[in-house]
Amino acid sequence: MQKILIDTDPGQDIDDLLAIIFALKRPELDIKAITTVTQPSAQRARLVKRLLRYMDRTDIPVAAGMELPLRVLSAEELKFMNDPAMTMNHYGFAEPEDPSDEPGNADAVDLIIETVEKYPGEIVLACIAPLTNIACALRKKPEIAGKIKYIAMMGGELTLNRAEHNVAFDYIASDIVLDSGIKIYMGTWDVTRRFFLTKDECQAFHGHHAQVSKALGRAIDLWYPGSRNWKPGPVMYDIFPMIWTFDQSYYTVKQMFVEVETKGEFTRGMTIRGGSNPNIEVTTDIRADEVKKLYWETVLG
Repeated sequence: MQKILIDTDPGQDIDDLLAIIFALKRPELDIKAITTVTQPSAQRARLVKRLLRYMDRTDIPVAAGMELPLRVLSAEELKFMNDPAMTMNHYGFAEPEDPSDEPGNADAVDLIIETVEKYPGEIVLACIAPLTNIACALRKKPEIAGKIKYIAMMGGELTLNRAEHNVAFDYIASDIVLDSGIKIYMGTWDVTRRFFLTKDECQAFHGHHAQVSKALGRAIDLWYPGSRNWKPGPVMYDIFPMIWTFDQSYYTVKQMFVEVETKGEFTRGMTIRGGSNPNIEVTTDIRADEVKKLYWETVLG
């Protein structure tokens, strides 16, 4: 079994929870911890803890982490982050609130460090959020870089002229992580978006016998209006790190030197060719139909 730590930001987009339940159901994966990032990090942790209670996996430690990125936020961004309708559009998944879902005082950065040091050379970081927690862990204890087996992340884009959210939201943290020398597998925006669940397909959650499936169906219903209906349904960007850690045949990758643009007026936050880390491999294709089949077999099979 592959030991993994999941770093996530559920609440705004539904694919985090949908990817985590997939990971929980895969026998090849041994989830050692889950950390959350970005304001409101504690509420995001409540979503994770509720999912774990549904799955009878309360043995997995959960910790809330960094609230703000390492860069300065604009007034408009701060206004967005303080709007629960935008940042936590499917928080109803964790309602009514229960004390059992309280994340407690554990700190995500410390939990990342502790988990890596407990299993040196064995932990894969499955990153499906801005990289603030990971960068802060590397800053606090730089020597853990040599103890991380590799990072599998959803983030970045090198084919299209786009600043992908997970990298761009905290481009300073992203720069620290990509420049760390750690082996990184990057699931890019254009490739990971090719696997999605249609709105009609999501009715299968409602029709499934498991209580957690029905709850996820309700969460999708809450999320969908917030997507402004421009998405066909949940776009499953975040499934890449979960699949990659146990079966690398579903994606095609290419070794590249990649760095984060941190200064350009119009390109800040973009991933571009360059940098000094030779250990980055970037997705170039996905067997999307087969990934979808694997997903449904795992989650509802």
